[in-house]
Amino acid sequence: MTFGRSDPIIYILTQQIEGFVMNKTQIKAITEMMSEFIVYVDKFYNEKTGVYPIKGMTDTMVLDAVQKYINSLNDDITWGGGDSLDRERVRDIILADNDVEVA
Repeated sequence: MTFGRSDPIIYILTQQIEGFVMNKTQIKAITEMMSEFIVYVDKFYNEKTGVYPIKGMTDTMVLDAVQKYINSLNDDITWGGGDSLDRERVRDIILADNDVEVA
């Protein structure tokens, strides 16, 4: 999975930080962290090469699930820095929102 200038990850980030001014260094750091997290999720659940493959999972499903997860964060569900709990929560969203299953 690779990312370019017009990727959905930028949309995800701007939805979370609307009204908050950040400098280029902060934006770059967040973009890199989220890109690494998306790759991490894909490495675990990719249908062909994943540790725990999800049959039928697509890149779009991963991006949509990450966006939904980021938008769901609150005082009870917090960002763990892209750790295994974050990954598992995204997996649960992928499974719940799509007609896919663990292979």
